[in-house]
Amino acid sequence: MPRLISIALLLLCSVSSHAQENRWQSLSQPIFQAPLSATSGIEGPLDSIVEDQQGLMWLSAANGLWRWDSHFLVKARFDTLTQTALTPQIQATHKDNRQRIWIGTNQGLYQLDSSRNTLLAVATEQFKDVSVQTITSSSNSNANANAAQDVLIVAGDRSLFRFNTTSAILTPIALPESMRIYAIHLDSSNTLWVGTDKGLYFARNEQNTFTTLQRSEAFPSHVRISAITSVNAGSLVIGTAQNGLFVQHASGPFTPIALQGQAQAAWIYNMVEERDNVLLLGTFGHGLVEIDIAAQTQRHFQYNRLQPAGLSDSNIWCLYRDSRGLVWIGAGDTLNIYDARNTAVNYILGGLGMEIGLPDSKVHAVVALQDSLVVANGEHGLINLHPKKGVTQTWWQSIGDPVETLYADASETLYASANFATVSLFSPERLVTPIALPDRPATTFTGAFANTQKTLWLGGTDGLWMYPDSRPQDAKQILSETIPDRRVSALLATQDSLWIGTWHGFYHLPLSPGGEQSGSIQTVAHAALQQQFVSDIYADSLGQIWVATSNGGMFVGSKDKADWQQITDEQNLPGNAVAAIAGESQGKIWVGTSRGIAAISMQDKQAEKVITGNQAINTPYSRGAAAMTAQGEAVFGGKNGLTVVTPTGRAVVQEEISLVFTHVSVRTQQDELKSLPLTNDSIQFEALPKRVSFEFVALDYLSPELIQYRYQLAGQDDRWTQLDADHRSVTLTSPEPGDYELNIEYTYDGKHWQSNSLSQRFTVLPAWYQTPAARTASILLLLGAIYVLHQLGLRHYRYRQRVLEQRVMDRTTELVAANQKLSEQAAALEKASLTDALTGLNNRRFLTQNIKRDLRRVQRYYTDCENNRIRPTFESDLLFLVIDLDHFKRINDTHGHQAGDAVLVETRYRLSRIFRDTDYLVRWGGEEFLAVVHNSSRTEAHLLAERVVSEINGTEFKVNDHVKLSVSCSVGFAPYPLQQQHYNFFDWHTTVAIADAALYVSKSRSRDTWTGVTAIKEHASEETLTLIQQQPARVFDHAETIIRP
Repeated sequence: MPRLISIALLLLCSVSSHAQENRWQSLSQPIFQAPLSATSGIEGPLDSIVEDQQGLMWLSAANGLWRWDSHFLVKARFDTLTQTALTPQIQATHKDNRQRIWIGTNQGLYQLDSSRNTLLAVATEQFKDVSVQTITSSSNSNANANAAQDVLIVAGDRSLFRFNTTSAILTPIALPESMRIYAIHLDSSNTLWVGTDKGLYFARNEQNTFTTLQRSEAFPSHVRISAITSVNAGSLVIGTAQNGLFVQHASGPFTPIALQGQAQAAWIYNMVEERDNVLLLGTFGHGLVEIDIAAQTQRHFQYNRLQPAGLSDSNIWCLYRDSRGLVWIGAGDTLNIYDARNTAVNYILGGLGMEIGLPDSKVHAVVALQDSLVVANGEHGLINLHPKKGVTQTWWQSIGDPVETLYADASETLYASANFATVSLFSPERLVTPIALPDRPATTFTGAFANTQKTLWLGGTDGLWMYPDSRPQDAKQILSETIPDRRVSALLATQDSLWIGTWHGFYHLPLSPGGEQSGSIQTVAHAALQQQFVSDIYADSLGQIWVATSNGGMFVGSKDKADWQQITDEQNLPGNAVAAIAGESQGKIWVGTSRGIAAISMQDKQAEKVITGNQAINTPYSRGAAAMTAQGEAVFGGKNGLTVVTPTGRAVVQEEISLVFTHVSVRTQQDELKSLPLTNDSIQFEALPKRVSFEFVALDYLSPELIQYRYQLAGQDDRWTQLDADHRSVTLTSPEPGDYELNIEYTYDGKHWQSNSLSQRFTVLPAWYQTPAARTASILLLLGAIYVLHQLGLRHYRYRQRVLEQRVMDRTTELVAANQKLSEQAAALEKASLTDALTGLNNRRFLTQNIKRDLRRVQRYYTDCENNRIRPTFESDLLFLVIDLDHFKRINDTHGHQAGDAVLVETRYRLSRIFRDTDYLVRWGGEEFLAVVHNSSRTEAHLLAERVVSEINGTEFKVNDHVKLSVSCSVGFAPYPLQQQHYNFFDWHTTVAIADAALYVSKSRSRDTWTGVTAIKEHASEETLTLIQQQPARVFDHAETIIRP
């Protein structure tokens, strides 16, 4: 089935891309995901892994074969296994060119029926004495090789067989001598290769028959062979138990490749081609070895408890490369997934105790020089990092504190600052020179640097300092007192401007052609930007200024434009806390956020998520710790080291991932739960099912939690119902008979739904009485019964007419009485619908029906005052008081719900003594009450609130003859209208929400008190009122309040 890998990072085929791929590769560590939990149910090491035709993964372990769908494991069952029989031990799995999956066990051969999660025994009699340890089949998918595709080669410990899957005939293949078989392989020419403890053997396929097995004279004798495979280029690769690797190109001699370092004598347990001519070797005890056959380079990956997202174990039991290019690894008792396609991203980690990488994990700052990076790494000062040579130089290690700020000018002079030092390091000597200004000692921390032709600019918590090269004595702090926050966090010098980011705002300083101040500092007129902490600034080739903020995402604009554009997660940015901007490459701006790395188009400003989720192991990135190398690589420093992205090595691939059903079940009329086979054909359900369920998943094994789903029952309901990644099921309760079509789609961002939808047609069969014939017969019977009854009625008509006429008067009297009784009952029901059953108070429905009339009365009053230019008084206001019993849950938990009900009823009576009959007293929910007071001044609201608090806590509540409780309450109140100038701006819902916010304040003040909002300040703007309307809790910033002393 088609698969979708959205924004995959793949190696481009050009030579230049290949060179860029390997530029930082020798220093980098791969990322290994471990999707299974410690309580997954799998026992023992993962012996083998295989992918079925739909893209579902099957894992074998000591306790059976398990299906993994990116969320759940489901165990397969043996179809013919009796309760007393021993469960076969799975020893091998294999998928042939016809997409069939074969399972080798110690009790013979089985075939997987993935639609039923069932293992079916194959040729039981022939395999009854065969312990299948290894399986292979033809790798040639050519149509002329159909006959070969029906053949499996099966190996036991010291036996070899040819099995024809069509005729089910098992034929032994004679061995030249007694030998132990470790590996078998059929290459593209259908030559059979057998790896043994006595060397390499082969047999050619001639007219679908293998020749006699003979030793390969080109291969060293008595070398134990442990693994055999072929690469896409056609070369044969042999892995050994302790002699490394051997490669044969085009039937030539075998070329040995010795493993390096600690893996020199490693037992190669398995092999897989992760990319063209790049092999990944799994070893026993030495982890993974990656070998580039063409480039003759090696990398070694072992378990390291210090490495984030590292290999889970150094014992590699199995390797498998799926159809997506992901490498699945059985590492000890754990499953690891390695995205071998991701060659454009390198992770240079620190603090791993290894020769490669960085000495410390945390990268505080980074700048790019012509051919290297300068990294501020933990407490190790400054490190010069070369892509091939690694750490070549270190500077300023004596500082002791981490270097938090680092800047390189056009001449590659470095400027750096730690907690109590600011220095420069001139090229090439890199002598550490303190930077001391007349009124600013060198021990002052500097948070940002910028350099123009004649001036060095330094920014910190003490403001912005101008340091002229020719006049050091004229150095001074230039931020005026009018700027609200003078703590400088970021600087950027362009040709005619100095851009200044602070802890609370963004500013612009005009510069002369010589780079000196030529005007006053100007505020960038953007309200949202002025509220932000500016973490980094960048100028692109189009003259646009990009501003990274700690909470508002990205902003982009220029000094010539007043309309700055904000870019947030609404434009697909992975997080609104942007720490650093690396720069411009491939027409995009590369930024590091709290949740990963993104590339933002310079044209349409749409963000593309590049690294997120489990791949973003270096988040959070350090503020300003990003750089763009001369080769166009985006570098980000963070928690665990460096992340280097090569934009030119990325390719956007629109391949669709599988969207599949994982379980279909029905609960029958007899209350029996049945699982149905997974099929693309239409499904029929028995009549009168109680419940029908469909479970499904999109097979993204790297980031399954990011996927959202929606489903639709075509022809029944045209609406789409949306689901998240944790609720991937559709359940129909008691569906009506008929034909249905279930359509399912998925998306990563909630906006763009992928085209490869999943559809399933199904039919719910009717019961006998629901069939058309039964319905027709029922109608005919009904018509017949009506006719008979009609005839009987006519026969007795005259007799009954006399009787009925005589009783008309009596019945009329009875009907009048009955109608009167019904009217009384209707009135009672109407009242009950507006009344709380427990307390007898009004309910929400009552308030909804009646409050609009009261609001119109208040608005008419204010409208008349406005038309007649009369200043309104407060006497016509409505007062909303929200009353909440304190610690009511404690009463229920301690004394029971009956005691809680008694408290609520008593509360009703106490409140009734306070409020008038014309006021509304509503049970708002649970232990919360709402009082709406008419024609009362807001200046008296606190008196009512005080009476409520005193009335509730004044005397104990008598629950029963034995229990009395002390009960208190908290009150929040607000008037309507909240502001006389805008009397119709807020509706009553907002007023109640503001009173509820006041109640929350009372709760936070230890309860048993009241808090009120009396009015919103007169000078409040409509923007402020809109903010309060959207966020009622913000009212206290702009309102007049009163709090119980």
